[in-house]
Amino acid sequence: MLTHTSGDPAWKKAFVERVNRELEHTHDRFPPMSLATVDIEGRPAVRTVSPRGFVGDGFLRINKDDRHGQWASDVLTFCTHAKSNKVRELTAGTGDVQLVCWLQNTGVQIRCGGHAHLLFHPDNPQYSTLSLDIRHRVWPRDAASSSSSLESSASGAEIDAEFIREEAYLHHAPVIQAWYSWPPPGAVRVADPSLYPATIPNIADPDEKARFEANARRNYVLVFVDVNCVDVVDLVAQTRTIYTRRSDTSWSVTDANP
Repeated sequence: MLTHTSGDPAWKKAFVERVNRELEHTHDRFPPMSLATVDIEGRPAVRTVSPRGFVGDGFLRINKDDRHGQWASDVLTFCTHAKSNKVRELTAGTGDVQLVCWLQNTGVQIRCGGHAHLLFHPDNPQYSTLSLDIRHRVWPRDAASSSSSLESSASGAEIDAEFIREEAYLHHAPVIQAWYSWPPPGAVRVADPSLYPATIPNIADPDEKARFEANARRNYVLVFVDVNCVDVVDLVAQTRTIYTRRSDTSWSVTDANP
């Protein structure tokens, strides 16, 4: 189940509440979402991604010293292969994206619009430091019982984006980690099983194992989505609520027709 904090904006509280209701039926960690972008020829492109969660939640702690998960945020994350079409589209365009999930058992659709910021591995030629300043998107998880170290402004929180990306990678199943070592997504598959290991730890040759592990990490990209608009439609209750972030980072809430 997902958790929300007293400092979360209204949209994240609504998101977590609706998703948790759905997870009572599915027992997943996080619902899959469809990611919409525009391809390099200007055509719409959509595919399903598995979000890793919000920065600060679970294994996505903001740094290695944040052992108890003292910080929360509304920055949503998902991962992808460095040589995927998604990366080409996001780096060539504006970086604007929309994510949508349909919660079938509860009849709820949630759309999240925002700007995607990509973090590559330092060994990847496309690497640069994270362009999103997450310090302004985090807050103490339990504001009511914050320790003195958390009573300072959230802008003083130390964000280790490299640590967050590495934790996201390590918490994948071995078969998913191995997939990142494979040839690029969409490339013609060749008849050489050695290029497609099922898991990296089972590779017998130490040098080959090290090579595949390095390739997997080099190809792993964590995408941080700075959400600025959320649209929640409940087809059972026949309600629709639109959350829009203002320039001062506060949020407006509008009830609309479904």
